[in-house]
Amino acid sequence: MLVRKIEDLSDMLIRYDYTANLSRGNWAWEFARRNPALRDDAFAVLPRLETGMACRGIRLLRLPEHDHAAEVWGLLYFPDPDQSALSTDVFWSDQTYPRKIAVHVRDRGPDEIDEIFEKGTRLCRIVHLTDAAGHEHFLVKGTHCSIQIRCSGKSLLSDAPVKMEFSVSGYDCPDAYIDTLKRAHRVYETDTRTPAWSRKGLGYRNALITLDAHDAGMTYRDMAMIFYGEARVADDWTGRSGAMKSEMARLLAKGQRLRDGDYRELLEEKL
Repeated sequence: MLVRKIEDLSDMLIRYDYTANLSRGNWAWEFARRNPALRDDAFAVLPRLETGMACRGIRLLRLPEHDHAAEVWGLLYFPDPDQSALSTDVFWSDQTYPRKIAVHVRDRGPDEIDEIFEKGTRLCRIVHLTDAAGHEHFLVKGTHCSIQIRCSGKSLLSDAPVKMEFSVSGYDCPDAYIDTLKRAHRVYETDTRTPAWSRKGLGYRNALITLDAHDAGMTYRDMAMIFYGEARVADDWTGRSGAMKSEMARLLAKGQRLRDGDYRELLEEKL
């Protein structure tokens, strides 16, 4: 998870390859889980979750009562802050993440197929949560990212056959919603090609690295060597511009802002 050692700087970037396709909710968790106060709250009391299993390996969670401590941070309950969003189950509240993908659940006709369910269970792991208010959410967890989806209409746990359909409520224009759906389809990707970040995603990754490096006791020069290598830093560090040092300072400040509360803004960002 976090940087534990200062040595092996050349391998540091590789440790963050898992962030290349993270969703907005995933990125928010990556920064939030590094907040010492959140970590203290999370480890103070274990979440009261009822668990079970459904067909096709779907994991069922039920939150019998509101977790007010977690809700302060925008979460429905506390996942394990030592785990990334790819290895734990992160559910943001609708108030914190109002534009998450939504589906409407209706009765399914005898000749209909639920494409969302069929594709999701075939290619991904599914975690279903019923929150304290009885609202249903689920995570579609792929190899490189996970997507949180909220449900309306009939219960997915109904004994009768149901069908999910994407809902467009809460979006200012159809193009924004279509773009969101396109990005969400990254959850189905299973290839292991060299990671490719969006410009914003790369900025978040670099801010995350400098945040971890600072917490591990690294200097700005150590941080610069992660990105540029020892030889280039040796040539440029003492130059008049001080550009590398300023860049590291900016990245660290960005990471600290996101950790300390601005992670909520990521839930409105387009990556």
